[in-house]
Amino acid sequence: MTQSDQLQVNASAWQRGDHVAEYANRRLLPVEVVILIRYRDVLSRRTLEVGCGAGRILGYVAQLGGEAHGIDISPAMVEHCRSRYPAAHTQVGDLADISRSAEGPFDAVLAVDNVLDVFDDAERRRVLADLRGLLAPDGLLIFSSHNLAYVDRGAHRDADGTASRGRARGLLSEVVSRPPSNVARAVARIPGRRRNRKRLGPLQRRGDGYAIINDSAHDYALLHYYIGRDDQERQLHETGFELIEALDADGRPVGPGQPNPDPWLHYVARIRIG
Repeated sequence: MTQSDQLQVNASAWQRGDHVAEYANRRLLPVEVVILIRYRDVLSRRTLEVGCGAGRILGYVAQLGGEAHGIDISPAMVEHCRSRYPAAHTQVGDLADISRSAEGPFDAVLAVDNVLDVFDDAERRRVLADLRGLLAPDGLLIFSSHNLAYVDRGAHRDADGTASRGRARGLLSEVVSRPPSNVARAVARIPGRRRNRKRLGPLQRRGDGYAIINDSAHDYALLHYYIGRDDQERQLHETGFELIEALDADGRPVGPGQPNPDPWLHYVARIRIG
């Protein structure tokens, strides 16, 4: 798998599907509430959300009274944001070419919902450097990322390191736990999930401190980047950032060397001086 293979797989999945109905909600995770409160002053200035989707976070940022901007690769998502959150400035844009999609400086850049994880390691580092260039000198980068410790906690793993316990049982339990009205729809999706796993499963791999994993998102149609807390801090340092804090799903701090099995973590970083 080349770096461009992963990006092409992910971009095509987002561009060909209309996921507005799935993402058009205002539900916040506890950690997102903590971030909106703790960093309200910065988010009330000039903020950019990359991969804003249907405006789940952007809508709240726009209500803070500052200058809220959002970009997304999906025209349908952008159209929904423009209709639902007219106070925000939204446009179609590509995070892979952010310098063409947004003009800084911004006091805060948001990259939540693990949007940076569509990239491979080299591309991710390049995008982080590009985002750094969009920030004001005292600006903040706030993002989330899949947590490799969540995968590594499994007792049994495939050769590539991904957890493999009970995939078939997991699909079955997911189906039967849903309301009866959704069972038929869920069952109909199982063949597609299996095809996607067969097609993309072999593209999984381990790198130095990270992994590319074909997880269950969108019926196994995507390849996502997973990284642990300490490796993410090192990566930020190498791309010109200083980590302020890492937070778990409940908004609690995750310190260096502290194991945390949450599926993803949130990070707040600033430009490193010196």
